Amino acid sequence: MKAALLKELNHFEIEEIEIPKIKPNEVLVRVKAAGICGSDIHKMQTKWTRELPMVLGHEISGIVADVGDQVNTIKPNNRVAIAHLIPCNNCFYCEQGKFQFCEDYDLFGSHKYGGFEEYIKVPKENVIKIGEEVSYEEGAMLEPLSVASYGVLGLKPQLGDVVAVFGLGTIGILTIQLLNLAGVKKIIGIDIDNKKLNESKKYGVTDIINPLYKDIEQEIFSLTNDLGVDISIECAGSVITQEQCLLVTKKGGLIGYQGIAYSPVNLSQRAFENIFRREYTIKGFWNSYATPFPGKAWNYSLYLIQSKKIKLQDLISHRFVLDDIQKAFDLTVNKHESYNKVMVFPK
Repeated sequence: MKAALLKELNHFEIEEIEIPKIKPNEVLVRVKAAGICGSDIHKMQTKWTRELPMVLGHEISGIVADVGDQVNTIKPNNRVAIAHLIPCNNCFYCEQGKFQFCEDYDLFGSHKYGGFEEYIKVPKENVIKIGEEVSYEEGAMLEPLSVASYGVLGLKPQLGDVVAVFGLGTIGILTIQLLNLAGVKKIIGIDIDNKKLNESKKYGVTDIINPLYKDIEQEIFSLTNDLGVDISIECAGSVITQEQCLLVTKKGGLIGYQGIAYSPVNLSQRAFENIFRREYTIKGFWNSYATPFPGKAWNYSLYLIQSKKIKLQDLISHRFVLDDIQKAFDLTVNKHESYNKVMVFPK
């Protein structure tokens, strides 16, 4: 079978490798679609710390090709998505069902070969049947939607809230759609990409701000009767926006961090003082898993996809076959054009 092997930083090679052999409790999935995540881009560009070569890709869907002898609920030809976390099930946190905190986990796409290959073997617990009504592209979007759902479910926005979303990539737009379903009154979208800002309006953003051209504090306080927003959600993973959340949220407000910090976050005195002077509640959302595995966010997200309550297809801006995976990653690294979700098709 074909696999895209990351051989060194930002260098992929397509090779023929053996189709993996499954154990009695495993499932062999023929990969139909796999998305490129922002964490894939960062890791393979500058911060890869694990053994190479590796097959990246943890946003995966496909069709079941074979099942082990101990697998009863999953059958060949089932259409499925893959949960990418493999918890140890033995540590203190796993015993409490807090799989997102597992101290000895594996991940597809960094610890184990991921979705940028034609076949992948996974534990039966990681296989989620998506049904006939969900496309493979939508199935591959289940993982990022679950990340967004995990954050919104944790923040519990209320009817009539005013929310600022920093970063209008895939997670940001999915978060916006979830906020609309929750009854949020006003959603302020913040990004430095004008194309993303304009497109965000069709997903429910009521006001847009490009901080390259406008003072973000002045704009947000103008939109909120000088109070600030009820909730700020950081989805960009930028040291600038990570601080801005602390400047535009109202007293007693809520801040959720979903974007990964890729460099040291040095707060100004004013931003830090706002934490206690305004008595903020600050929550972080690193993953999407809970008990029963894979958790409520995954079950809710699958329901939203199956019931067509959320828009996914338009978020896919680029599509590549596996042979062109280097071109796909070059697009995300060089940023010579605006992109959102980039999807790779192994077959």
